[in-house]
Amino acid sequence: MNHHPAHAMYDQFENTLSSITLQLRSAIEADAGLSARGYGKTAPDGAAPQRSPGWTRQVSAEIGSVLLDELGLAATIEWHVRQFQKCTGIPCELTVTAMAGIDLSANCADTIFGIYSEAMSNVARHAGASRVAIALRIDWREVSLVVRDNGIGLGEDASPSIRGGIAGMQARARIHRGFCQIAGAQGGGTTVTASLPIERT
Repeated sequence: MNHHPAHAMYDQFENTLSSITLQLRSAIEADAGLSARGYGKTAPDGAAPQRSPGWTRQVSAEIGSVLLDELGLAATIEWHVRQFQKCTGIPCELTVTAMAGIDLSANCADTIFGIYSEAMSNVARHAGASRVAIALRIDWREVSLVVRDNGIGLGEDASPSIRGGIAGMQARARIHRGFCQIAGAQGGGTTVTASLPIERT
């Protein structure tokens, strides 16, 4: 994973925000546990507690509200990737390309982070992936995100929770005049691509 220049700030935030860090790790572990056990089954002793996907989205929203203003979008995503790798053991390659001097609006940063966190939740819950590649690019025209995994891909029998998550990502992007596309085939992995225009003031 390529390291963001703000890397030194993460340990400080992990110390001061230990509660939200633990909540995030619990959410990721619950997602991974749901993938292994399936919905509606009782978790064995010692397994990650079973939570609804909506609970994970709530935790991610709380993280965004706390960290995005302080760290910015790129550093918040790198922090999340670090926790995701620790909890799931899935290697993640993060590439960030950001032009200097660009201030993202709160709505833009929150929307991209929401799409990112939904995509990563789907990786933990459904994909069965052994690696993930994330690319974030910020320039004067747009902010774009690509999350690509090598998992089982999307089939015609995708669960309602997956379809609901996809619809939610696409709706969030449209609200801000952007787009979100999900491409994948069974056995071929899944790629989530999102782009939002930079809001000029």
